[in-house]
Amino acid sequence: MKKSFIILSALLLIVLNFSAWAQEEVAHDVLELNFYGGLGIPTGDFSNWHDSLGGKTGYIVGIDVGYFVTPQLVAGINFKYSQYSIDNSPTDKAADGLNHRLYNPNLYLKYYFPSQSNWSPYIKAHVGIENPKFTTFVINPNGNRYRQESYDPAFAIGGGAGLFYYTSDYSGIFLETNYHYASTSDVTADYLGRTYKFDGNISVVDIHAEIRILIDKQ
Repeated sequence: MKKSFIILSALLLIVLNFSAWAQEEVAHDVLELNFYGGLGIPTGDFSNWHDSLGGKTGYIVGIDVGYFVTPQLVAGINFKYSQYSIDNSPTDKAADGLNHRLYNPNLYLKYYFPSQSNWSPYIKAHVGIENPKFTTFVINPNGNRYRQESYDPAFAIGGGAGLFYYTSDYSGIFLETNYHYASTSDVTADYLGRTYKFDGNISVVDIHAEIRILIDKQ
């Protein structure tokens, strides 16, 4: 956990220093504020987690706050929350009504390709920290049961691409697809003196739509 926070802090300092160095190349400061929501599709270990507890398609909501380092390059921070239902087996309904949740703060870089139209394609990369809260089968003196457990944070990375459409000079809409990966195979959670190992890596494909608002600081 400590290592993940150190890495995220170091990357934030790099982004801030790079932004300060590049300010002279921009006519005026511009910020982007993005709000988005869409679908998250678990893959790999996540979709098969502990056999009957694999995640099913869920939803994602988030916010980006980015600074235009150059007219095409944006550096920023974002936060995503996602929730997934559980692929519980037909013979075991004890986890019904519970779900898996991910809390994910990130730093991101986005590059918009120049365009002569209202359409602007872009690519995006992010790095951050995954905070999983997963439904887990736990040992309990009053009867073993399923419980949503908060696991230790883990390092996360990802990237994707999207298409932006200007609806006005200071706003527009996105359609974006990303692949997100978190190295959670060794993270643990503690409950009543017992330690539970996550024992798998989280990977998600997300498809979402966004609304962007530009803030011009002339």
